[in-house]
Amino acid sequence: MLTSGSASSHSSMQTFAVTVPRGVGPGQQFQASLDGQLTMVIVPRGSGPSSRLPVQIPMRPTNAQKYAVTIPAGVHPGGRFQANLGGKFVWLSCPRSLGPGKQMFVDVSAGLQQRAIPWPPPIGVPEELESTKIPDCFLCPIKGELMRQPAITPDGITYDYDGIVGWLQNKPTDPSTNHPLSSRDLIPNRLLRTMIEEFISKGPDFLRDK
Repeated sequence: MLTSGSASSHSSMQTFAVTVPRGVGPGQQFQASLDGQLTMVIVPRGSGPSSRLPVQIPMRPTNAQKYAVTIPAGVHPGGRFQANLGGKFVWLSCPRSLGPGKQMFVDVSAGLQQRAIPWPPPIGVPEELESTKIPDCFLCPIKGELMRQPAITPDGITYDYDGIVGWLQNKPTDPSTNHPLSSRDLIPNRLLRTMIEEFISKGPDFLRDK
């Protein structure tokens, strides 16, 4: 389900007021299209259907090549299908966690001639988290902010996807190890993403539970 809300902006972030859809309760997720960016919004404790959530996302760069693609009918996990990205048709694989009618996030910033890589939609960060102590392991080493799309390198180091891709546009090496690195080497860190989602859902209770 896609929803949209009003927006305001400050520094490099945009804040949107998003309405929680019917049937979505605390700890659950829903997809929202914010300024054309497919975003995964997590409902925090104390909120529920019809609640208005202030959610922050980064300003979209003018050279962004990211697409929200709807998986066609009849295509199941592991299946392949063609999608029109930026006027060019590319072959995509349906992720294991998705199926027909669901949307997947595709980043082709490395060039449409390269293999398009499916990624989970970025996480929308609740505005209230600005005043919450965030565990260091959830912060991007480059941006110093809560990671919305944790991406792990072959060396096992995790960065926010936008942060490391921005770095690689200027220097094709891992900033922590100085080893050669390309955006095509990155894969989603799904374990860390799950932990970040739980942190957003539970708020300060997440830290007490640990």
